[in-house]
Amino acid sequence: MYSIKKLQIAGAACAMVLSLSAANVRAQTAPLDSLLKSATQWASLADAGQAERMWDTSGPIMQTNMPKQDWGRYLSNLRTELGPLQSRQWAQVARVVNPAGLPPGEYINVIFTSNFSKLATVEKISLTQSGGRWIPVGYVVNRVDPPQAASAPATPAQR
Repeated sequence: MYSIKKLQIAGAACAMVLSLSAANVRAQTAPLDSLLKSATQWASLADAGQAERMWDTSGPIMQTNMPKQDWGRYLSNLRTELGPLQSRQWAQVARVVNPAGLPPGEYINVIFTSNFSKLATVEKISLTQSGGRWIPVGYVVNRVDPPQAASAPATPAQR
């Protein structure tokens, strides 16, 4: 039989574990919220046709690899192909360490499924942390091809 004292100690231990777990969830949620906010705000600049402002707020990795005028042309051509945004839904956040072709470090890809008037897409915004803030360093848009209609099953040959 359990004594009241043992139950109180067990209850206190459970409360402490739950409290630590809740603190850990809050600690992990804050960076996720910050990442999503940064990526969403940057995508909104693309929606508004503010290529120059996107480039100005991007990190040096992007600015070194993509001149401002080229970025403006890329974004303009992309938005002409896509049409206006109809919906955007956050789908995934992926951590990438030391990716090929980029300076060593940790990068986060925020991936959205998005519908534009002309195409459905997957948008990926890559960010890196600098000075305690998440800074966008890349924007890739891939079209989502609609699923092929299933073909009707072949009818058996008549004998």
